[in-house]
Amino acid sequence: MFSKEFEPSPSPVRKIGNVVRLAKTYCRQRSPELLDRIFDSLPVEVNRQIMQGIAVAFQHDADILGWFCGYVAGEINCREDNQSRHQPITELSKTLIRAGMEPFTDFLPYPVCRLVILNPEKFGLLPDKVKAVLQKGFVVNERTSEQANQINDALLQEFVV
Repeated sequence: MFSKEFEPSPSPVRKIGNVVRLAKTYCRQRSPELLDRIFDSLPVEVNRQIMQGIAVAFQHDADILGWFCGYVAGEINCREDNQSRHQPITELSKTLIRAGMEPFTDFLPYPVCRLVILNPEKFGLLPDKVKAVLQKGFVVNERTSEQANQINDALLQEFVV
């Protein structure tokens, strides 16, 4: 005689929660190689949920969140990059976070070391000192909403596996 045991399979939400917890650990460890294992193996929509989970989890930690923005923008590709304290996107992200802007809501780090301001109204309210830091270290390109959408669509196509 044998018995069967049935256990509920983890729900998709629970699975994503587990991956977010793992990604948070890798962010604390500043381990881009381990984050790559997560992000390279999942669909774009799931990756977006993981990024949002990380942003919420570290909303009060500008250092980790700034580091993660640098990772997303492609500035931090290997563990050795953690030693470089002056990664431009990382430093700018930290500055914007400390000034009250939220990554993935008010601004978005993009591959090829770019940062896109999603909330121009909130950006316009930032102190002039923050804006001066931005203009000193970066080339600022203004685009219409239509141009930005075309660029976003092209970038999203790059992410589709």
